[in-house]
Amino acid sequence: MEYPEEIKKLPVYPFLDEICEKLKKSKTHALILTAATAAGKSTAVPFALLKNFQGNILMLEPRRVAAYNIADRVSGLLREETGQTCGYCVHLENKTSSKTRFTVMTDAVLTKRIQSDSLLEGVNVVVIDEFHERSIHADLALALLREVMEIRDDLYLVIMSATLDAEQLQEYFKGTDDTETVPLLQIPGRQYPVEIIYDCEHSVEKAVENEVYSLISASKHGSILVFLPGIKEIRRVESLLKENNSKLNIQILHSSVSLAEQKKVLSDVCDDGIRIILSSSIAETSVTVKDVVCVIDSGYCRMNIFNLSTGMNHLETRRESEFNAAQRAGRAGRISSGKCVRLWGQNEALIKSVPPEILHSDLASVVLECYKWGAKAPEKLKWLDCPGVASWKQAEEFLSLLGCLKDNKITPLGEACLSLGVGIRVACVALSGLFHNKLELSTEYALNNVIARFESGKSLEKTGFYLKKGVQKFYSDTDLRMCFPQVFPQFSTTYALLCGYPDRLARKLDDGSYQLVTGRKAILNVENAGSYIVVLDADAGSNSAIIYEYENIDSQAASEFMEAKAEARLVSEFYGDSCKLKVTEQTCFGKLVLKEKKINVTPDVYCKAIKEYIAEKGIKCLPVSVKCSSFLQRVQFYCENKGTEWQKIQEKYENLPVSVEEWLIPFMASRVEVDEHLIYDALYWYLEGNLIDKQAPEEIVLENGKKRKLIYEIQKDKIIPVLEIIIQQAFGCFSTPKIMNRPVLMKLLSPARRPLQITSDLEGFWKNTWPEICSEMKGRYPKHNWDYRQICE
Repeated sequence: MEYPEEIKKLPVYPFLDEICEKLKKSKTHALILTAATAAGKSTAVPFALLKNFQGNILMLEPRRVAAYNIADRVSGLLREETGQTCGYCVHLENKTSSKTRFTVMTDAVLTKRIQSDSLLEGVNVVVIDEFHERSIHADLALALLREVMEIRDDLYLVIMSATLDAEQLQEYFKGTDDTETVPLLQIPGRQYPVEIIYDCEHSVEKAVENEVYSLISASKHGSILVFLPGIKEIRRVESLLKENNSKLNIQILHSSVSLAEQKKVLSDVCDDGIRIILSSSIAETSVTVKDVVCVIDSGYCRMNIFNLSTGMNHLETRRESEFNAAQRAGRAGRISSGKCVRLWGQNEALIKSVPPEILHSDLASVVLECYKWGAKAPEKLKWLDCPGVASWKQAEEFLSLLGCLKDNKITPLGEACLSLGVGIRVACVALSGLFHNKLELSTEYALNNVIARFESGKSLEKTGFYLKKGVQKFYSDTDLRMCFPQVFPQFSTTYALLCGYPDRLARKLDDGSYQLVTGRKAILNVENAGSYIVVLDADAGSNSAIIYEYENIDSQAASEFMEAKAEARLVSEFYGDSCKLKVTEQTCFGKLVLKEKKINVTPDVYCKAIKEYIAEKGIKCLPVSVKCSSFLQRVQFYCENKGTEWQKIQEKYENLPVSVEEWLIPFMASRVEVDEHLIYDALYWYLEGNLIDKQAPEEIVLENGKKRKLIYEIQKDKIIPVLEIIIQQAFGCFSTPKIMNRPVLMKLLSPARRPLQITSDLEGFWKNTWPEICSEMKGRYPKHNWDYRQICE
């Protein structure tokens, strides 16, 4: 197979055979390839792999439109129709054949392929393109591929991007032998000069108008590519531009518009005019927007941040990263020299890169995939960036509530949700009719009332066809039918919604707001909404969630559903100076309290509650007296200075919150409250107060025979003994007193108890500082004894 002339013109061409050779020789069977913008890697590398490897090749592309374009371009180079040697497979669309050796697929589709064929039989090379985007399923696919590659010694992996953290990836692939590093190839691109202009004075629409005028004045044509955070800003700018000039040729590039429209934007060229493309970050990488002569960068991007405490996504508009800015500017230098107008100050700092999705996204789909794979904890797979334990646990709880997980296993319902290829919630709604033999109704409801609301860029006809076809496979599956809550005698839309959104049930409060199952307060700016609603779409917000989409549901049905899934729990509330306890038994669905009753507090109940309370809050929640606080500081001083039993006492001291059974409960007897005296007695006994009194005493006998009280203070994270004393009372003390070989900090006071000197070197004070202070004090306090000779006796 010879390289066609189109490939020979690309900057990556001289490196193609080297790429394949290095991949074959890589001890890790992996290769990292970075190639500058316009190098041609996404088109030429697949061709080279087809030429140099015998088996099939899979290529992951994070965006559907990019998958179509690459498949079409490679097929064109092969002088074939798409679907022959080269094809694509995306959600609900598969254009491959028995002849296909190279398949471009989106990340979730690749995951599904690996799940269905855990050894990837017949596949020789997997390519992950645009890896810098770090989508959550790209990270999952990489983790699964690592395990497949450990079993197969003839499977190779290429990771490609314009730029990425090569050092992190090389460390990730490093084997037991440190010499086994992943080879890294860096390919230059063909970037024309781009003039960077910083403009923090103008709005986006004004900047666009300025560039349109500039192009017209120079008799130039081409496209102005405008980067905005999301569809809301895109529509706003579109409206403002059309208000001023209705004849402007404006096109939209965003995932919410149809694929046909996206393809049209990418294929169109302005030969004799100007077009304005308003785009989200979709145009940063993966796709090629033709004839761009100017980029206007708003400087912002939008991220979906998952809020663990609410179980909701928070759509956040953030400053873009340095990487995003460079990628956006590069779009203006693909075909000729161009211009990039950045709408911020030149000295404004940007972060290096955005964090990967797996660290801030909802993990429900990933956790379900991992359970199917057999990895039931995050540490069971080797991740490039390991998901957080709290996020993983939250996802497990949610999946268990849906019925997708049970007894630490994936259920038939969980398997079905993954096979349908729609969101987990939508799948549960679509399948909810199983229990009542109403699958047609539940599928139609999922399609028209859930998918239609949120996925406007999809063809509902095509989605509906595949969804109905997929759902029908489970019609006679009794095991699957048992996964649904058997609460209602007949199918209803309320039942269907609650099967997919049990955690989004919300109850109206007296002030008109709603309380979600998670306990989060939510605001709905709609009058006459029902007492119970299911929240379909909301923003977690900072203080309260904002509800955008909801459905009213029947109050009785909501109550029956919650009661069927409710759990009883004891809620303990301590109050007063002596930690009196109020115990209530609550029947709850999540944080929604359905009913409650007061429980009599017995000694056993009190002891159990106080243990949990201290374990959560620490001993600071107890009535600790000044005397007790002072004792604990002496214990800390003793441990810091390594007294005779310091290790044993320090361990006890550090574990007080979790060892209540050992030190407090023996002093409780039949009591159902505690006071500061009991706490002091318990701690004094447990922490060996007699030993502490000997080595870190409360009082000290001075050299002159006087007994004085010591204070133990925290200074610079250390406990030090301090003695406050009127200076005449220190006459006859010639050396600094010490506790456990640590000098006492002397705070020497005037007769009016005003500070004269602070020192831990009493000898030096008498010799160097005292004569001057003494002379001054004699004049100020003539009736007091200032006989200097007394300190020398």
